[in-house]
Amino acid sequence: MSSTIHRIMTLLLTMLSLAPARAYDVLLEFKGAYFLPTNTLFRKIYNGSAIYGPELTAGCYKNLYGFVSVDYFSKQGRSIGLCSPTKMNMLNLGIGLKYLVPFCYGDFYVGLGALPTRLHVKDGSRYVIPCRTKWGCGGVAKVGAYFDLPKSFFVDLFFDYSFATIPFPCCPTAPVQSYNAKLNGCWFGVGLGYRFH
Repeated sequence: MSSTIHRIMTLLLTMLSLAPARAYDVLLEFKGAYFLPTNTLFRKIYNGSAIYGPELTAGCYKNLYGFVSVDYFSKQGRSIGLCSPTKMNMLNLGIGLKYLVPFCYGDFYVGLGALPTRLHVKDGSRYVIPCRTKWGCGGVAKVGAYFDLPKSFFVDLFFDYSFATIPFPCCPTAPVQSYNAKLNGCWFGVGLGYRFH
């Protein structure tokens, strides 16, 4: 999985470096959002919480922009059935493209990207594997608007939908079975950033 992420990052950075210098418009922001899981099982165990991290967006060609982001989510919950304490940490690495449409106060945008995801689960039950860490790859769709502020600052109001499934295979004769982690969810959030022209 790490070689795939490395290839994707190299491709995006190469694409950005080939763009003419006058086309560069770079936006750096820190985002915070409420992550609302859409999978029923995930909601029963962990429910929603804050997800946050930085995002870099850079102009590639006309209104087309590339983005890279890192987002972190952590939540405690109770497992189904045994009700044992459990904790999960999720790290999302987003990479993709946005299309910006200027308006009088800033820019609207839509975007699509890949979302390599690292999931670490720690379970307090003696009947299951206590710690598991796995990578998976999903995707993200973005809709939002950048609102310009004085001195090149901006506010980003956004809605994202992310999806990723991470398989956790289990021995068929084990007394307690694990489920695949379906990390689909809606993000409602805001970002504050600086625009380098």
